[in-house]
Amino acid sequence: MPLGLSKNLFQRIISALLLLPPVLGALWAGGWWFAVFLMVGGILMALEWAKLTTPDSKGLGPLLAALTAIVIVWAHLRTPEITTSLSILVPVILLGALMIRFNMLKTVGWWLVGVGYVAAPMLALAWLRDLDHGLLVLWVFFIVWATDIGGYFFGKAIGGPKLAPKLSPKKTWAGLLGGMAFSIAVGLLLHFVFGLVGGLFVIVIASGLLAAWAQAGDLLESGIKRHFGVKDSGGLIPGHGGLLDRVDGLVFVAPAVALLLACFPSIFGGGA
Repeated sequence: MPLGLSKNLFQRIISALLLLPPVLGALWAGGWWFAVFLMVGGILMALEWAKLTTPDSKGLGPLLAALTAIVIVWAHLRTPEITTSLSILVPVILLGALMIRFNMLKTVGWWLVGVGYVAAPMLALAWLRDLDHGLLVLWVFFIVWATDIGGYFFGKAIGGPKLAPKLSPKKTWAGLLGGMAFSIAVGLLLHFVFGLVGGLFVIVIASGLLAAWAQAGDLLESGIKRHFGVKDSGGLIPGHGGLLDRVDGLVFVAPAVALLLACFPSIFGGGA
């Protein structure tokens, strides 16, 4: 293996290099290019979610995927306010969670949670892309990537106390802090090089806290996979498992950033 890299790490690097151009290309192009990019991602997420949570219900995967495509097309054509979208999706998620918790039509409950789990980040990214030609979406992507990369390397190098051993035995507090530090560095880089607006204090605090929030999304997905007794949500991306494994932090961060900007539009100095 080149440079003594482990097979898994080498696969991760190659996968990231192959995926980066289409992701950034769709983001730069915007319009229907970005909408189709979100649609493809949402459909794949929906199919993985259905296979993970309701493997015996063959029809729910395509149904959830079709609904995802319809929602993204509607969002691209109508550009709904993100607060309106989330105010609809949050009760759907809560209803599904309650159905699962109290063992009432659990298959439908998992499907309802999946609607929000897939649709919320897709709608948030679509809304953010329309605000400033993609820089905010780039920041969201980089926060999630930096959290993963920093967490991986700091966790490997330092080790130490586990973050949440029952959910993810390999994650450590050192990895979390490393991911937050790397995320802050990336936020400052975007500020100085690409003009991400906002005060340094806001960027530092927001980047660090969102990295921790991304880690919460990672832990949630790990808990769901442990609940169903699987290691990965799929095998789409070598070294990463399924798409859900790759975007678990994004699922949490994108809606959080969109909601933050919708409620406090001047938080980045009016840039939103």
